[in-house]
Amino acid sequence: MKKQRAFTLLELLVVMAIMALLVGLGLRTFGSVQQKSRDNKRKQDLQSISKTLELYYNDFGHYPYGSGGKILGCGENAAEECVWGDVWQNTENATLYMSKIPQDPGGSQYFYLSDSQGTTYRLFAYLENTEDGDIARNEDDDPAYYSGTYCRIIDTVLSVNTCNYVVMSSNLTTTPNIVNSY
Repeated sequence: MKKQRAFTLLELLVVMAIMALLVGLGLRTFGSVQQKSRDNKRKQDLQSISKTLELYYNDFGHYPYGSGGKILGCGENAAEECVWGDVWQNTENATLYMSKIPQDPGGSQYFYLSDSQGTTYRLFAYLENTEDGDIARNEDDDPAYYSGTYCRIIDTVLSVNTCNYVVMSSNLTTTPNIVNSY
């Protein structure tokens, strides 16, 4: 009689444990890569919007005003609220600024602030990767948020002080106030 060779239960358990560990590490790495990819998209989006804001400034002599984190530069005479994800156009003279204003790729939102004269602006976003060198940091060099900004949606509610990345007009030299460490 031939004796059949097979794996023992212990050998099978060891192999399954090793495979589970490798799958867990792979999924964690994959999630991190996705976060970094969305963060890079956010940075590119804000740079694109920033360039468009300069075009708007050339046409009107001021940056668009802001309202509730949105840009007031669409519609008739570019005085209506723009919607993230929609076209940015002055319908009075058919000037197209952007065929689609970028939306946050992760379901949060971008936030726009302008001073009352339209001489400066700040664009905010929430970056998921807290190790990113471009996010807001407090005096202890811990990750922090910008005061008075609404970027992140938590449990279907837009939360205050949740933007941690900013792009500013070139005539601004100081960053906004920082609050709340993570």
